Amino acid sequence: MGTFTWVGLVIIVAIAAFFIGAFVTKKQFKHDELEEQVEQAKNTLEQYRQDVADHLANTGKLVTKMKDNYDQLLSHVEETNQLLLEDRNKAPAEPFFSKEMTEQLQASLKERRSDRSNADAQPADYVSGESGLFAGEAKSSTAS
Repeated sequence: MGTFTWVGLVIIVAIAAFFIGAFVTKKQFKHDELEEQVEQAKNTLEQYRQDVADHLANTGKLVTKMKDNYDQLLSHVEETNQLLLEDRNKAPAEPFFSKEMTEQLQASLKERRSDRSNADAQPADYVSGESGLFAGEAKSSTAS
């Protein structure tokens, strides 16, 4: 074999090594990219898990706070109910209105009941006698 054959064989091996090296390098580059993406995905997943754990912890605190508020509300309602039941069983120590006022109210209620006995009657006026705009006018002024 001659020198020319050896030089040709070396050139062919060099070209083949170049292409094989380029192919392997591309594969290694893609492999490195994929490993980097895997790391990013792992980091993202870990961050997501941490966010979910924080959210669940916060939700637990809020539920506990809501339960405490509900318990306070329930005890308040029970206390109010007890107070109302106690007040209902006791007679009031002093009447709400004085004796004279109570008599006046009962008398006015009797007047209104007697006025309403006629179904065609006008609605009852709450003021005795004439009042307001019609206090000083004569009843015959309706002709105008």
